[in-house]
Amino acid sequence: MIRLFHTADLHLGLKFTRGGYSPALQKQLVDQRLETLRSMVDLANARECGVFVIAGDLFDTPRVAKGLVRETAEILTRFEGIVVVLPGNHDYVQEDDPLWPPFIDALGEGHHLLSRETPCDLREQGVPLVLFPGVCGSRHSKENAVGWVTAALASLDLPDEVRRVGVAHGSLEGLSPDFSGDYFPMTRKELESPGMDVWLLGHTHVRHPDRDAFTGERVLFPATPEPDGFDCRHAGHAWIVEISEKGEVSGESVRTGRFRFRTVAKMVTGEPDLAALQSEFTTYSSETDLVKVALSGRLPGDLYDTRGEWLEALRKNALYLEDDLTGLIKEIRAADIEREFTQGSFPFRLLSGLAGEDGDPESLQIAWDLVKEAKA
Repeated sequence: MIRLFHTADLHLGLKFTRGGYSPALQKQLVDQRLETLRSMVDLANARECGVFVIAGDLFDTPRVAKGLVRETAEILTRFEGIVVVLPGNHDYVQEDDPLWPPFIDALGEGHHLLSRETPCDLREQGVPLVLFPGVCGSRHSKENAVGWVTAALASLDLPDEVRRVGVAHGSLEGLSPDFSGDYFPMTRKELESPGMDVWLLGHTHVRHPDRDAFTGERVLFPATPEPDGFDCRHAGHAWIVEISEKGEVSGESVRTGRFRFRTVAKMVTGEPDLAALQSEFTTYSSETDLVKVALSGRLPGDLYDTRGEWLEALRKNALYLEDDLTGLIKEIRAADIEREFTQGSFPFRLLSGLAGEDGDPESLQIAWDLVKEAKA
C-alpha cells in the first residue's frame, strides 16, 4: 500500500494587499501560509506518508523573494519521504527560470520537481509508483498539459504491481469556474481513461469530492490548505490518499487551515435579530476569524442610532470585521416626526403622509434625511 499526502494552491508569497487589512494582519496572513506548510509536513510524517505531492501553485508568482524560496525548501526537507512538486499556472516553468532552479538546489537530492513531460519513476527509491505530470509552462492556456500521458502510459508497459498516478494543475469541466477555458482545461473523460489509478490535481481551491472520506474516486482536488479570502468558505484541507497493491484508491480529507473567512448576510428588524446576530458571533474567534457582515432591513431609531456600538461589540469576536450597512434603514415612527417637527408644518405633513399605512419606507427615509439636512 502506498500512502500519499496531496496538497496544492498554497500560494506562498501572496501579499493580501487588496483587503482593508492592517499591516499587522497582513503579516499574520502571509506568515501563516508557511506555518501551514510546516504543519502539513509534520502531519504527513505523523501519518507515515511516503510521498508528499504538491499539485501546483506552491508559490503565488515565479518571482518571490529568494529567502522565501530557501525557507520553503528547508521546510519540505523535514518530510521523511519523497517530496514531489509540480509547477502550476501561478509558479509556471519558464526559460531563464528565476524560481525553480534555486528551489530544487535547496530541496536537495531524493526529491523531484515535475518540470518536464516525462514520467517520474520512484521505483529506485523504494516506492512502486510512476507519476505522470501535466506541467504548466504559462499563466494561461486553452489546452491542458496532460495530452501526452495516454501514449506515454501505454508505451511503458508497467508491471501490474506498479501504481500509476497523474499530477496536474488546471480547471476541470463541470467543477472549476473557467468559463473561457483559459486555465489548462481538463475533462473527467480524458482523466478517467484506462490505466491511471488516480489524478492528483490543483488549481480549484475547493476539495473534490467534497466529503471527509472517499473510496473509488479517481480525480481529486484537495482545496487550498490555508483560506485566502472571503470567496473561500472552507477551513483549508488536504488529502491523505492510499493506493492498494491492486490499485484501489481511498482517501481522507484532513483540515489544515488556521484562519477562517466568513460572510454573514442578515435581515435585522429589532432586538431579537440583533441578539441572534450577537449569539452567532460568540461562536467566532478574535484570533482566527475574519468576518464580512452585510445587514439589511428597517430598525427602530434607537437601535439604528446605536449601530456603531453594537458593531463594536461584534468586532470583539472577530480578528477582522468588514461591515456593509447600505441595506439597513432607520424605521421612522410617528413619535419621531412629532418630536422633531411642529405639527401642521410642511415637513410634518410630508413625513406623516409617507409614514402612513400606505407610505413608502424608503421614500420616508430619503425625505427624512433631506429635511433633517435642510433643517441643519
